Amino acid sequence: MSDAIAFLLILPALVLGIVVLDAAGTLGTARYRTSAFTEAAAVYAADTLAAASGTTVEPSARARWDEVAATVEQSGLAATAGVCNQTDAAFEVSLISQPRLSRSPGATPSVAAVVSCPVELGRLFKTERVMAVGIEPVD
Repeated sequence: MSDAIAFLLILPALVLGIVVLDAAGTLGTARYRTSAFTEAAAVYAADTLAAASGTTVEPSARARWDEVAATVEQSGLAATAGVCNQTDAAFEVSLISQPRLSRSPGATPSVAAVVSCPVELGRLFKTERVMAVGIEPVD
């Protein structure tokens, strides 16, 4: 009889522990996927734009900018599928051009891949928002 009572006392704690670990795993997966994606996307965009014709100061004025930006956005949708709530208004995948500023002529222009990923952790927890940024110079 005492074993049954002990089991009934321990069971809710085990269930709560499983729920918390599941939420932590989902959040960790979202952080890993978004950070890995932004780093790879920024490297891809910088390499592609550096190889494109045009040596303007503004990366978004270079040839293939629209193609690279669309590729990054579509890849971001695939990379975050199943982890991020892509129907949430806070979800965003974008490629941002960072021109060389006139006050720092020695700086190189760069691109930044940005992901804002709302993660739903179930009914017990609020929706978390994971943000990741990858920045690479366009040589």
